[in-house]
Amino acid sequence: MPKTGPTGGKRGPASALERALRFETEGKRFFTAAAAKSMDPFAKNVFLLLAKMETKHMEDIQAIARKLEEEGKFPRVPSAPHDTRMRLFRREHSRIRKEKVISGEAADGMRRALAFEAMGREMYLRMSRDATNPQEKRFFKLLSGEEESHFNIIYEYLDFLENQGLRMQDG
Repeated sequence: MPKTGPTGGKRGPASALERALRFETEGKRFFTAAAAKSMDPFAKNVFLLLAKMETKHMEDIQAIARKLEEEGKFPRVPSAPHDTRMRLFRREHSRIRKEKVISGEAADGMRRALAFEAMGREMYLRMSRDATNPQEKRFFKLLSGEEESHFNIIYEYLDFLENQGLRMQDG
């Protein structure tokens, strides 16, 4: 991955891509570890699915970084390359939810995951806002949208646990 953008500045597209790659790598580690620790089968599957999504983000970022290094400019980014992936994520989430077993430990893990996804969403929104290249803006906006989708799914599950699941277990 290039160390600086085409202009040699530290805050160019390459720097943003490096920060994004570090964040996604940390996310993959976080979700993989959360899955390994989780006793709740549903939470374990959601964490594994989120780790898989982080891997896809890493692959996207690395592909763009390679093109940036080769061409010296941020490559063209399709307006919605991740729609299919998000549909698959939602479908898999629905499938996993049907197999759900409820536990309080899952809620704690989901709260941490929620915070992580919120942090990613905000980071990518800032990166999109700060980008000068339209393709770079688009790419980080797309990543922010995916983090928002992850956030919403985790929030939905956490809301279910807190409003119904945990009470069912406690009763």
